[in-house]
Amino acid sequence: MTVKNLDQQIATRVRRLRSERALTIEALAERSGVSRSMISLIERGETSATAVVLVRSLSGLITPPGSTSASKSSTRADASGTSTAISSLQLPLFH
Repeated sequence: MTVKNLDQQIATRVRRLRSERALTIEALAERSGVSRSMISLIERGETSATAVVLVRSLSGLITPPGSTSASKSSTRADASGTSTAISSLQLPLFH
């Protein structure tokens, strides 16, 4: 698997997860603490986001509405939150 292929798989999965939750890019940015422009770049596969940015973005997708996301209450995600966020991508690389 090339880096570009992985970026595209991540892009597709993040976009699908956001869409399934009926979130706008702006809403996901607000919930995750990741900038709108970074989320847009990730969803278009135009960047290789760091693990920290991916976990923060995904935490905004898996955190129930109204909850304070881990990224807003702490700069470090706990191990179970990181594992849940990464596994939500459902990429072969992480299984």
